[in-house]
Amino acid sequence: MQRHHRLVSDARISQVHRQGRSAANGLLVIRVLPNELDRSRFCFVAGKRVGNAVVRNRVKRRLREVVRNANTAPGWDTILIARRGAGEAGFVQLEKAAHNLMRRAKLTARPQPSAPEPAP
Repeated sequence: MQRHHRLVSDARISQVHRQGRSAANGLLVIRVLPNELDRSRFCFVAGKRVGNAVVRNRVKRRLREVVRNANTAPGWDTILIARRGAGEAGFVQLEKAAHNLMRRAKLTARPQPSAPEPAP
C-alpha cells in the first residue's frame, strides 16, 4: 500500500475511533470518518486476541491486499479492526468480510461505466 494511503497519525486515528461511523461482522470491524483529501487512508489493527505476531501480521497483510484491490471511494479515513476469528480465516473469507463492510459503510466507489462496444 502506498504511503499516502496510510493513516498513521495517532491523533487522527483516535478521532476516527471517537467520531467515526462503524459497522461490524464476525471477522472485522470498520470505522470510517470523512477527510478533506482527494484520497482515502487506511489503518489496520489486529490485537493479541487475533493470535501471535505471525498471525496478526498475516491478517494485516491480507487486509492491505484486499483494500489495495478494492475500488474505494476517495475522501475517507478508515480503520479496519480484526476480530478474534480473523486469524483462522482464509484470504477469501477476509476479502468477503471486508467488501461487505466497505459496502455497508458506503466506502466503495461506483464502478466506471465501460465504453460501449461498436455494433458490427
